[in-house]
Amino acid sequence: MELKKEGKIEVNRNNAQKMRSILEKYNKVKEDRTLLILDFFTVTDYLFLLRSATQIMSKLKEHAMYFLAAAVSDFFIPAQKMPQHKIQSSVGDLTLTMNQVPKFLKPMVMNWVPSGFIVSFKLETDSSLLVDKSRHALNRYGHQIVIGNLLETRKREVIFITKDSGFQVKLTEEEIKNEIDIEAKIIPELVKRHDEWINKSS
Repeated sequence: MELKKEGKIEVNRNNAQKMRSILEKYNKVKEDRTLLILDFFTVTDYLFLLRSATQIMSKLKEHAMYFLAAAVSDFFIPAQKMPQHKIQSSVGDLTLTMNQVPKFLKPMVMNWVPSGFIVSFKLETDSSLLVDKSRHALNRYGHQIVIGNLLETRKREVIFITKDSGFQVKLTEEEIKNEIDIEAKIIPELVKRHDEWINKSS
């Protein structure tokens, strides 16, 4: 978008069709009430909302897919450790100690939605660790799929890790040139596997 005179905003002509398509889809899901946006400000808010949402959705059993696309944070400062007043610079250097964000996948799989189809992501910067760490997460938490990706190539390729297999999903040069998002290949694959999960469960 471009900022014009008198405070007006105008969509760049080259992007107008794409923006129109996005806006139409957004308006459609709002109209159909198929998109629920939950705001949160802290890690504690997020974990509370996630637990509440999954417990409500647990009634859907195997028909619900939980797509946990990214960790909100790996570390945080608990409220009880937050200073009440401004930290004075006169005290010198500051040492900051953070706590690890509680691991929620295990209780989610075991207690909140034991019948649900759960997908998590594993982001790494070292390609030699990606598959092993993704498989370790799958074995540790007992959910259905880990999608592994590397920071450098996360928008072009991912690795699906399941209990029985591992395979790559990758954009072609033509798809990259046409600005296709990697999600356009991830989502149909997940839908297919979720359908298989539902059939197997029933």
